[in-house]
Amino acid sequence: MTKLQSQADHAHRSRWGWLWWLFIGFGCLLAGAGAWIYQQTGRPIKMPDWVHERVEERLAQALPGADIRFGDISLLFPRTGRPRIMMRDAEILTDEGLPVISLANLEARVAFRPLLEGKILLGKLHLSGASVNVRRRADGSFDLSFGALPEAKRAASPAELIQALDALLLTPELSALSEVEADGLTLQYEDARADRTWTVDGARFELIRQGDDLQGRGDLALLGGYDYATTLEVNFESRIGETQTRFGMSFEDMAARDIASQVGALAWLQALRAPISGALRSGLDAEGKVASLSGTLQIGAGVLQPNDRTRPIPFDAARSYFSYDPAAQVLRFDELSVESQWFTGRAEGKARLLGLTAGRPSGLQAQFALTGLSANPNGIYPERVTLDGAQMTFRLGLAPFDLTLGEASFLKDGHVAVLNGRLRAEEGGWNLALNGHIDDLTRDTVLSFWPEQVVSKTRTWISENIAAVVLSNTQLALRVRPGAERQIYVGSEFRDAEIRFLKHMPPITGAAGRAELMGHRLVVTAARGTVLAPQGGPLDAAGTSFIVDDVRIKGGPPAQVKLAAEGTITAALSLLDSEPLNVMQKAKRPVTLADGHAKVQGEIRLELKKKLPMDKVHFDVTAALSDVRSSKLIPNRVLAASRLSAHVTPERLVIKGRGRVGQVPFDAVFAAPLRDNPARVARVEGSATVSQAFLDEFKIGLPRGTVSGAGPAKFVLDLAEGQEPVFTGSSTLAGIGLSIPQLGWSLPAAGTGAFSVRGRLGVIPAIDRIELEAPGLTAVGAVSLNDSGLDRAQFSQVKAAGWLDAPITLVGRGQGLAPGVEVEGGWADLRKLPVIDSGAGGGGSAESVPITVRLDKLQVIDQIALNGFRGDFTARGGISGKFTGRINGGSPISGHMSPQNGRSGFLIRAEDAGAAISDAGLLSKASKGELALRLTPVGRDSYDGRLEIKDVWLKDAPAMANLLNAASIIGLLEQMSGGGILFSQVEGDFRITPSQVIVTKSSGVGASIGISLDGIYDVASKTLDMQGVFSPVYAVNAIGALLTRKGEGLIGFNFTMTGDAADPKVSVNPLSIFTPGMFRDIFRRPPPTVSQ
Repeated sequence: MTKLQSQADHAHRSRWGWLWWLFIGFGCLLAGAGAWIYQQTGRPIKMPDWVHERVEERLAQALPGADIRFGDISLLFPRTGRPRIMMRDAEILTDEGLPVISLANLEARVAFRPLLEGKILLGKLHLSGASVNVRRRADGSFDLSFGALPEAKRAASPAELIQALDALLLTPELSALSEVEADGLTLQYEDARADRTWTVDGARFELIRQGDDLQGRGDLALLGGYDYATTLEVNFESRIGETQTRFGMSFEDMAARDIASQVGALAWLQALRAPISGALRSGLDAEGKVASLSGTLQIGAGVLQPNDRTRPIPFDAARSYFSYDPAAQVLRFDELSVESQWFTGRAEGKARLLGLTAGRPSGLQAQFALTGLSANPNGIYPERVTLDGAQMTFRLGLAPFDLTLGEASFLKDGHVAVLNGRLRAEEGGWNLALNGHIDDLTRDTVLSFWPEQVVSKTRTWISENIAAVVLSNTQLALRVRPGAERQIYVGSEFRDAEIRFLKHMPPITGAAGRAELMGHRLVVTAARGTVLAPQGGPLDAAGTSFIVDDVRIKGGPPAQVKLAAEGTITAALSLLDSEPLNVMQKAKRPVTLADGHAKVQGEIRLELKKKLPMDKVHFDVTAALSDVRSSKLIPNRVLAASRLSAHVTPERLVIKGRGRVGQVPFDAVFAAPLRDNPARVARVEGSATVSQAFLDEFKIGLPRGTVSGAGPAKFVLDLAEGQEPVFTGSSTLAGIGLSIPQLGWSLPAAGTGAFSVRGRLGVIPAIDRIELEAPGLTAVGAVSLNDSGLDRAQFSQVKAAGWLDAPITLVGRGQGLAPGVEVEGGWADLRKLPVIDSGAGGGGSAESVPITVRLDKLQVIDQIALNGFRGDFTARGGISGKFTGRINGGSPISGHMSPQNGRSGFLIRAEDAGAAISDAGLLSKASKGELALRLTPVGRDSYDGRLEIKDVWLKDAPAMANLLNAASIIGLLEQMSGGGILFSQVEGDFRITPSQVIVTKSSGVGASIGISLDGIYDVASKTLDMQGVFSPVYAVNAIGALLTRKGEGLIGFNFTMTGDAADPKVSVNPLSIFTPGMFRDIFRRPPPTVSQ
């Protein structure tokens, strides 16, 4: 027995065996009614009920466990054809009453040749209105059993299906069957593996048998729940008894998911939502194995969307020509092309299916070469961007969609971009992790790939401010997670760049560094580069960076420039003076303000928009300045500093530090307001060291030695545009020694006081006000200077230790010469006059110094002052000159001052000695006579005096009256009370010390009287301790003067005066009159003596 015969016997027992019994029954009935049938030719003959019952019984016996039902049976003898058996409303149910198959009409034709041999065999079969339920299990097999009918066996493979069909056709009952035709078929197809149900309506099928050759074809419309219908045409060819089979299928508008669910090799289409038209051809080989599958797919407009939560990726069309080798499980794509608004390209390559289970892969691993690539995602480019080619390898997981990009290399104009990453379809949407690396890129290449509307402000900034650049080692990273903010990173090294960080500012050339876009923050940092400033030469810009914190902000995102520059001060200031900062223009200072080296650090904040107002530009720049030298920061002065610091903001420019102006040390702050400063006043504020070097530097022509030591002074210098700098200064004078020898005043360096000054620093400085308050001296005035130094130092008020209160003017006399002194008004008190070095004021010069004094009052002693004191003096090794005045405002005197013993000596004259004595309050009534008083300095604080008076009349002198009264000389007393007593000559020698007036010898003689006097006057207590001799009738008595003192005659009275000088106590020794003049000293003490 052959294999085919064995299969035929087996098929005889199959579920289709019932057809044999059906036809036998029909044959018997037909044979028994031959004549009657002939009469009914051309008309269907309805079989009687018993035939109907007999058929049902025979079918029930053939199909135990199945319920076979049909409406009626008819027999038709066409006049020109073979007899036909027609059955209507046939239905096969399971024991449970579930329908397996139902037919509206079934028509069978008897084979003619077997009929001639007396055999009734089925020749043709026509089915109409059949309704079939087919179910594919999860393992991929089809449920073809019909209740309790004999099983045709689960189709584990297509080869077994073919073998089962061949076995059925080889049964004797169907051996004459040449054609099976079915139309109006309705198929309910349930796929448990795809969890889908399809309905086929109006399907047609035809099977033609020619000898052992079988040909089948059919068409159907598939309803899958879409807004379009799918049509399919199928065909196959085989030879009975052979496994080798060819079959094909063409379809139109079939959903991608439907194809993917039914054809394992096309499972990769399941993520698409698009209609597909195409054709598939395959078959079985001689061994029953599935042969290679080839096909073409024309994919209509649709989207890539694995699930409803993933954002669809649209495309317009796609096309594929492929083949599948089931043995190798490899798909080969001769073409896989895509056309869309986003992307267009053509790929060739292969993919190996992974994880095949029940004919379904879990994924695939592919390698493709891409050509004809162009892209314009979402219309972001004005025209499509083309690529030269690409290579990629990837792994695709199908359930869920999980694309792992091993490597994708894209080629454009010789540049290669390499990408890798992973794209997953999650319940919440797409999860993308993409990384990339690109080799060298130029600026133009970057901009050609950068859409104008994507981060447009940043792109515009780059296109306008980066003229050239080469990017290398560019790293890309993109992260998109469901429900999370998109994360992006682009990092690249750059070189040979020309970058302009701010419009109108000079660019950085030869720049190299790194640029990064992390998230929404853009940072461009130059590790090296040079800025060629408008003036001052190049600046090293290493470390300069440009930052945009959030590139998403529309309308001009905030940006900042982290400025770093190093070079000359002029170059740095020139850079800061560029638009939009204009620092030096606003400060009204030249960019050539100083020479030296600058190291600049700072920050500039602005918005990336055109025509940005200046008040929207914020900057904060600092600079370390070294080896600074400037002749413009302080006009007409050279400023030098080893190190200064500068700080610039929109509000002000500040420079501070320590240095020297000429030889004068300072610690100061220069501040120039840049806003709200119409007068454009800059200010220098700080401290400077005051010393002789300070006076020399600023040409303040005070006598050398006026200032000694060194100490700090605070100052403020206002620099207004087009005007001389105005300065103010103050000091506590700590560490500064001051000396004004002309006033006998000095302040040691250890002392302190208060000093302030205000003036202008022009080509020739001017001091508008100067104030000094120190122990022993207060002065307020102004100083004017000229080319030679001091012009005039006018002090409107000078108060010196209680002895002087007068305006004093120092008059310059030329460089190297001590100034002249003018005193105009005020008063002086010789009682408090300090020790004045009579040689002071010469300044070491041989030139005489003029001193002009015009005092309102000069107080000599308590009761004597000189009003209207006038004097013209010179100082040359001391002070000498003439002076005049009025004693207590009364009688005039004149005098002369000259250097003596290291101090000044005086010669004072009065033409009316009596008036002078009276005005001085020494005698109330004295008149006439001439007075000469010589004062010679002794030591540091004493004078030796010589008084000479001629022809003075004395009247009503209390002391003299007391003396005459004590001596009981009535005539002289009456004479004094009358016309007065004439003293023809008065002489006296004395010494004036700070505490005493010591009269060593004095006398007064006239015709009526002679008198001698010596003793001490105590200045503090104003008391007298005097002694002398009174000689009446001196014209006669004067003979004895040859043997005694001048003023003492032969006869005289010894007397003493003690007590209060205003009312002295006079005591006279009357017995002394009997003592000759030569023996008179035995009654009195010796006269006082003074040291020499």
